[in-house]
Amino acid sequence: MTRPRSGTRRAILTAGALLAASMMLTAAAFTDQADVAVQLDGSRNTLDIVVTGGVGEDPDAWNAETADWQQGRPGAVRLGVGSQLISPGGEVRALVAVKNASPVLAADLTLTISDPLPRGAETDPATGAFVELFDQLVFTVAEVGGGTLIDRVPAAELSSYTWPAAFAAGESRALEVTMELPESVDNRWQLASTDVLFSFTAVQS
Repeated sequence: MTRPRSGTRRAILTAGALLAASMMLTAAAFTDQADVAVQLDGSRNTLDIVVTGGVGEDPDAWNAETADWQQGRPGAVRLGVGSQLISPGGEVRALVAVKNASPVLAADLTLTISDPLPRGAETDPATGAFVELFDQLVFTVAEVGGGTLIDRVPAAELSSYTWPAAFAAGESRALEVTMELPESVDNRWQLASTDVLFSFTAVQS
């Protein structure tokens, strides 16, 4: 590959690499059944989390009170419509939010980012190009108005993040997620694509 001229933007992927905007959110909740057994009225003794988000949303304009909260199970909540185009050196940003919708119970929450349909080193038989983009991405996750939870971590090095303090009933957090495609990604990934799954798991604290 020839070195780009000074002062010109590097454009390795002439048609761009396709980062599918079918970014998805799931939410799973686990309750302690023993607690229900000792309650005279267990109707409010339930654990529930809900999620919402969008691609390219302004985090400063996001409002938990007016957000479109949805259950993330059994089907994942899809963010955005269509696909987002990303080139080497570029990024896609999404806002992801989670809420403890339990009536009274506090919950410990964990976030996991993954590829729901990993294809590894699979290649297109016609072109020989790689079809999977997820492993090339670099992730940053920061709380809106708060600190950074995941700081420019390559997909292969991602690990789950558990908040150090429990979420009280009704408490929510909004996250700004940045997915970068390094400039080092070359034409072997031209038109590669991926889904990105954000999974939240809640356990009664």
